[in-house]
Amino acid sequence: MPHRFSVNDDHKTIAVERIQRLFELAEEVSKKHPELSDRYVKCAWRIVTRYNVRPPRDLKRKFCRKCLSFWKPGVNCRIRVKTGLVVFTCLRCGHVVRLPYKPKK
Repeated sequence: MPHRFSVNDDHKTIAVERIQRLFELAEEVSKKHPELSDRYVKCAWRIVTRYNVRPPRDLKRKFCRKCLSFWKPGVNCRIRVKTGLVVFTCLRCGHVVRLPYKPKK
């Protein structure tokens, strides 16, 4: 019986660090080379799926889960605030993400 590969906590922490670094690089090169920033997001997504880790919360809203493009608000993604909702729209593939929020009273 072959052994199944098990991922320990050290591998997962390294994976999260690399994901964060790839998003930092994507942010740096997004103005001059948007296709390279998309490539960084795809590499980060491969790490997420391979090591079964959750991307950090702040990074989840920086890319399209459908076409894996790096989002720059106003350039390739649109953000609208409605009553009780924040709506992210990818301008490349048209994917829409709606997130609920509680407005301040």
